[in-house]
Amino acid sequence: MMKWYVIILSLLLQGGFAVPCVRASEAGLEWQQAIASAKQGESDFAYMDFHSITEFYPDSRFAMPSAFAVGEYYFLHNNFSMAADAFERFYNRYPHAQESLIALVYLYKIAQIQQKPGLMKKYRKQAATFRRLTFIFNEQKYFKYTSGFQRRYKLVYTIDKVGLYVNGRLFTEVPF
Repeated sequence: MMKWYVIILSLLLQGGFAVPCVRASEAGLEWQQAIASAKQGESDFAYMDFHSITEFYPDSRFAMPSAFAVGEYYFLHNNFSMAADAFERFYNRYPHAQESLIALVYLYKIAQIQQKPGLMKKYRKQAATFRRLTFIFNEQKYFKYTSGFQRRYKLVYTIDKVGLYVNGRLFTEVPF
């Protein structure tokens, strides 16, 4: 009789562990598809996969970079309203991630493009207080990130501003 309990318990435990593993591998496959589409210049297909990951696998390790890529997609297609919404959601969901500072810089740039000084001030303040950085030995700090759309980002923090470089070129600076 004890043998049956062990078998049933074993099957239940295996089933409980199999579902997250299958979902994680599905998210991984979707991520690989998105990256492949992005590398081939098929941004619409990449966007669909990134968006799908954020919707169906919100707790996977690919959810955060996919959410960033969604905002990036809208910005690259000059849909600044949707980009701002996506980057706001990103910032609110991942407020302590370094990538959130990139999202804030995007939000600042969108507010600048749309000529909204109130929002520029808001994002400038959020960027300035993002993390209290100490510059004891260095005058600058860096953070590098490669997005789902294969854009290379480099944040350069100084005591009075943060600069964002995209693919080696200055994208914008946010003064404090």
